[in-house]
Amino acid sequence: MKVIILGSGTIGSVIASLLSGRNETERLLVADRNLEAARNLAQKLPRGSAEAAKVDAGRVDEMARIFKDFDLVVNVVLPRFNLKIMEACLQAGVHYTDAATDLALAREKPGEPVNAPPEKLQLDLDPAFRDAGLTGLLGMGADPGLTNVLARLGAGRLDTVDEILVRDGDNGYVEGFEFASLWSPDTLIEEVLMPALAFRGGQFVRLGSLEGEETFDFPAPVGALTVYNVDHEETNTLPLFIGKGLKDMDFKIALSKDLADALRVFQKFGLHRGDLIDVEVKATGETARVAPRDVLTALMPNPREVEGKARGQACLAVVVRGTKGGKKDGWRLWCTLDHQECYRRYGCSATSYPVGALLAVGALMLARGEISRKGVFPPEALDPAPFLRHLPDFGIPVEERRLT
Repeated sequence: MKVIILGSGTIGSVIASLLSGRNETERLLVADRNLEAARNLAQKLPRGSAEAAKVDAGRVDEMARIFKDFDLVVNVVLPRFNLKIMEACLQAGVHYTDAATDLALAREKPGEPVNAPPEKLQLDLDPAFRDAGLTGLLGMGADPGLTNVLARLGAGRLDTVDEILVRDGDNGYVEGFEFASLWSPDTLIEEVLMPALAFRGGQFVRLGSLEGEETFDFPAPVGALTVYNVDHEETNTLPLFIGKGLKDMDFKIALSKDLADALRVFQKFGLHRGDLIDVEVKATGETARVAPRDVLTALMPNPREVEGKARGQACLAVVVRGTKGGKKDGWRLWCTLDHQECYRRYGCSATSYPVGALLAVGALMLARGEISRKGVFPPEALDPAPFLRHLPDFGIPVEERRLT
């Protein structure tokens, strides 16, 4: 298969390292708006295994012209470009996969009715992809991605499904920093402070920012952590694809109470905003246009620069409850990775690695014909068994326990 990786950041680097030189990868192109960044990544790979190109994800015609010589586009740029990239894939006749959707498209305030989740805009391209004989696999990373596969696995063992809980926990820390994010600080602030989508009583609802505080017992060695509702892709799609009478579903992420409190203060002052404002620079008397959120993120360490210093473990856990044979039943399924071990083996943290690894797994399954469904859909629309067979080869351990 001829593959384009659109985006040369940390996730793109993981995907490229896992796909380069494989028998299934006939051709590999690393593409980015920054040509130098794309070239730097291509040069780190085995000689001759990858090319580099400059591609602007905002230009559909330009992308379609470049895509036409390939079979699959793996999109790991900012989600706001997803629809344009998918349109370019349709024009070029190539398959598509990504790691996230544009959650910022949601406009409902807490308590207002939700007619459709934001990911529906991508799912609405299903007929066009099917008519073109193309596959559009959405949210094929870690969370979403692996979490969706685990939810489908647990739901498949039950006759009815009452609730699905997705929990993201990390007890890690970075030496020398009071707080450091191992993923985009910009995305962290935006995502955590968005009104969170949840599924309650068979309906989508919008909750306020950082609601639903509770302690969740992650499997050892992560342990008990405080989690909060945040907006996330799993809640966009699991209620639409799992079936079996699913009534309740939500996503919560672990945050320290200090960070949660700080983010609430940032929100009250408008420091979370991403739009440009005029700021008078007292030292020079000049006026600068900046986004308040950019000031916050500029004061935080760059995730790429601190990944090797991270200690601790990250865990993705999925709880599925329902009935089997007329009796209450359920499963807890999870994956735990150690930050230092991931860095030693793959050169990145346990936050970044599984995102790229699952995208690589999806690409290889498409190349092998193990994913043959056409149209646009999330991972839970597929049989989880083929995914699970490949995960050990990529160092992704899945554990499970029946709930009694």
